[in-house]
Amino acid sequence: MAIKKLGLVAVMSAGLLLLAGCAGGVNNGVDQSKVDKAAQALLPEDFLKNGIDVASDIPYEPFEYNDENGDLVGFDVDLGALISQKLGAEVRFNDAVFDTIIPNLEAGTNDIIISSMSDTLERQAKVDFVDYHIGGSQMIVAKGNPEGIVDAASLCGKTVIVQNGTIQIDLVGTMSADCEAAGNAAITITTLPDAPLMENALRAGQGDAVMMDSLVAQGAAAKAGDGEYFEVVNDAAAPNGYDAGFVGIAILKKDTALRDAIQAALQSLIDDGQYATLLEKWNMASNAVSSASINGTK
Repeated sequence: MAIKKLGLVAVMSAGLLLLAGCAGGVNNGVDQSKVDKAAQALLPEDFLKNGIDVASDIPYEPFEYNDENGDLVGFDVDLGALISQKLGAEVRFNDAVFDTIIPNLEAGTNDIIISSMSDTLERQAKVDFVDYHIGGSQMIVAKGNPEGIVDAASLCGKTVIVQNGTIQIDLVGTMSADCEAAGNAAITITTLPDAPLMENALRAGQGDAVMMDSLVAQGAAAKAGDGEYFEVVNDAAAPNGYDAGFVGIAILKKDTALRDAIQAALQSLIDDGQYATLLEKWNMASNAVSSASINGTK
């Protein structure tokens, strides 16, 4: 259990997590009627009793963001609620800056990360991942694509905005090295703390493109200014986005029992069809994983 909570938001909406009478001897204020008992048996008692604190970089639509009523919503938020239901333990989302989110776990501020975090070998040195969808990266540009950006090579000599602490920094860095190897100008990389600031910078002409998670890019292009501000660059060489791979729930390597309980809960959601239904709700059916792998990136 985390020793400190930031921006506490308990996931207890939409009938997924109800305050009710308890069953099976568990007395934590959470409805035990839909629990997967095998998954719950793996969860250490302190998490079952006191709940699980989640670090999440908010906002990052469609994964975690506040709707027009100020309620926390998104794919990750719904998934957290379903995991809470399977484990019979409260799951609480806490806002955390992305580039400090793993140190946040190491400091004991939160217990796990659910924040569209890519499962990478570098990150696996500090955390284990329970992989829950497939994600890639895409660019958004100003509506009308005034710079004519159509692929990675189009970025040579231009400025690309990325988020602090993300895999997009290395991705664009590799693209820049390719530019220089081909005798072209390098890419200038600008880093900013979050997606709204990146989008505002692009609108202000402080960069030529923003590189971000594919689903976030698609959402920004569809919604910002009612679809009038941005458009997605669909690179024919990367139809599923650049560097598509596993995205996972991150848990400190020492917390193996917590990791195994979350894996079992996710696998139960895959097996009973609730995972597929959730993907459909958020238009992510093509991003599904077939099983809840641990550290699937090799």
